Amino acid sequence: MMRGTSQWNAKLIGIAVAVIVAIAAVGYFVTRGAPPALGLQSNTIGYVDMTRALNAHPNKAAAESALRDFAQAQIADAQAKMKTMTPAQKQDLQRQVDQTIFNKRTELLGGLDKDIRAAIQRVASQQGVSVVLDRTAVLYGGVDLTDQVIKVLSAK
Repeated sequence: MMRGTSQWNAKLIGIAVAVIVAIAAVGYFVTRGAPPALGLQSNTIGYVDMTRALNAHPNKAAAESALRDFAQAQIADAQAKMKTMTPAQKQDLQRQVDQTIFNKRTELLGGLDKDIRAAIQRVASQQGVSVVLDRTAVLYGGVDLTDQVIKVLSAK
């Protein structure tokens, strides 16, 4: 009699394990196939050519012009001051001017980068893309979102 009960318990455990595995598999496939509207996105990878996006930004020319004017003014001012400085002082002033120009560049182009990233997020969300990389990081595959990002930037 014990042997029959033991076989029955083994069958019951086997069936329970099979049911658990089946439920887990169904749950996995249901969540993988769920539409993005349910808050679950696919694992699609997209990429954007950031250089093209930056060059297409409608405010790029104005930012570059402002940076060029700022840099020229900083350099002219530094050159006038350098006439009465020692070589060490000239070197320190040159570093300060370089840092000031770099900071201004970051300020002006940082706004463009912020716009581009917002456009990327918008396009990726619309296309159901969960990961977006810079084009330089992609060797093969992926979905090119560059043209769509440029359209969003141009619409601003």
